[in-house]
Amino acid sequence: MADLASSFPTDPSFNAVGFQANTPTLATTTFSGKTRRTTYGHQFYEWEVKYPQLVDRQAGIVLGFLAQTYGPALSFEITLPEISYSKSNNPPSSTPATNGSVNAGVKQVDLTNCGANKEVLYVGDFFKFDNHSKVYQAVATCTSDGSGNATLYFAGSLVNAVPSGTDLTVTAVPFTAIALSEAQQFDVGVGGMTTMSIKMREVW
Repeated sequence: MADLASSFPTDPSFNAVGFQANTPTLATTTFSGKTRRTTYGHQFYEWEVKYPQLVDRQAGIVLGFLAQTYGPALSFEITLPEISYSKSNNPPSSTPATNGSVNAGVKQVDLTNCGANKEVLYVGDFFKFDNHSKVYQAVATCTSDGSGNATLYFAGSLVNAVPSGTDLTVTAVPFTAIALSEAQQFDVGVGGMTTMSIKMREVW
């Protein structure tokens, strides 16, 4: 759960997002040149939101919200344009839920309540389990059978166990984030027109 109850403002809206996935990896190289690699099994995401020129009243909404976060001290939720939304052409009409409990560390989960023959998530879509705030990414298109059941494969192994019957958020997925920098720069031009970009990263 985010530290701040209010979400990052959607108005004014930013016009671009630079997004990246980070997968911490350890690599060692032998004298023969062979490289051995190991990963922690988790991913986290960083992004930079970029605004067009804003009038002073619009800029004040964003700057006022950032003042509440005290730089990277307090987390908040943000829904990213395009990125947070599923690309499914036949999304479920009900809320998918886990079909059985799932242990931390796994990278697949059985789902129920998806609706018959639905494209639950398209490959590359982001989603989250309602019992914790980490966001995961589908690595294959998840399609339900005629009984509304499906198996979802995803990147970034589970950071928490998930009980049976836990709902999933499969579109308009909110990321829990912090500002990356203790200092936020913005440029004010003639007439009060302001430009800014804000770097953030996922936390859980």
